[in-house]
Amino acid sequence: MYGAEYVILGLMPALARRGVGSTLLCLDNQYRDRQELACAAARSGMDVERLPCRRRFDLATVAAIRRRVARHPRAILHVHDYKSALNGWLASGGSRTPIVATSHGQFSTTARLRLYHRLELTLMSRFDRVCIVSADMRQAMRKAGVAAQAIRLVENGIDTIRFRPDVEPMSRGSFGIAANAPLFGSAMRLSEQKNPLGLIDAFARVADSEPRAELIVAGEGTLREATLERAAAAGLGRRVHLIGARDDLHRFYPMLDVFVLPSHYEGLPLALLEAMAAGCRIAVTGVGQIPAVLQGLSVVPAAPGDPLALAAAMSRALAQAPDPELRDRVLTHYSVDSMAAAYASTYAEALSEHERAVA
Repeated sequence: MYGAEYVILGLMPALARRGVGSTLLCLDNQYRDRQELACAAARSGMDVERLPCRRRFDLATVAAIRRRVARHPRAILHVHDYKSALNGWLASGGSRTPIVATSHGQFSTTARLRLYHRLELTLMSRFDRVCIVSADMRQAMRKAGVAAQAIRLVENGIDTIRFRPDVEPMSRGSFGIAANAPLFGSAMRLSEQKNPLGLIDAFARVADSEPRAELIVAGEGTLREATLERAAAAGLGRRVHLIGARDDLHRFYPMLDVFVLPSHYEGLPLALLEAMAAGCRIAVTGVGQIPAVLQGLSVVPAAPGDPLALAAAMSRALAQAPDPELRDRVLTHYSVDSMAAAYASTYAEALSEHERAVA
């Protein structure tokens, strides 16, 4: 599971607190028996239903969505990726169901994904509302034909009760890290977008001036081996710890001295908000919505793709005292309740407008 999945898991309970009922419809993955998102939602007591989806396009999926929506005359479909966008649009064809889409970022790394994302953008021009998580995504939506009045900026939100400074941290000793070592860390997918190789390059420069410093990264991805190889080549093999994907990140952030996010491109990364809510000092690149999140605060984002600039930001963050305004910014603007309020308003707009159009 990645950012979009965790947004959904935070959004549904927050909507319920506002009196907005919701059901999570998970499209089955034909290659996997276990559906992590459906399992996580069920564990949290959410209303969840797995839908059949045995191939890239399955008419049974469309029929299942149509049947599910038919139970609620004033239902709204909220879709979060290209596959749910396509199936949702087809399912709504014979009904009066408004569709709200959230674009978490059009980050295409293969020809197939580029094709899928072009399809998703084309479909979005037909939806009632399109929510973006970063202001710089607006231009791509307008270019794809999405009407300006249909676009809403709805920034991601996190659970500020779960992510806070006074949570018991993970034990550094369990990873072989000294209690007094300056510890940099990140929680990210080990992919080209997140730039773990650039993180190693930046840490190598910091390590020259901080001989006790160590780096720990929570996450998995296709660049895991390349990241380990880059660390070994820099002579940092014993000082870089890749601990895999974790479901206890609320205990990971308080263990760190500095949280680092070296991404080449982003929408609005949850990891940044989580680290800020946990009271971390931070060093990040200025991509996506990150500069807007940090506007007016003490953190100056580094240029993306520049390990020297990121290393300087890391050293600067280590030398500074923790800034309580970082957590305050999340509490004020980036809680799950703030996000849910924005979505609830968007749903009401879409439903009202849709009902007037079909009256």
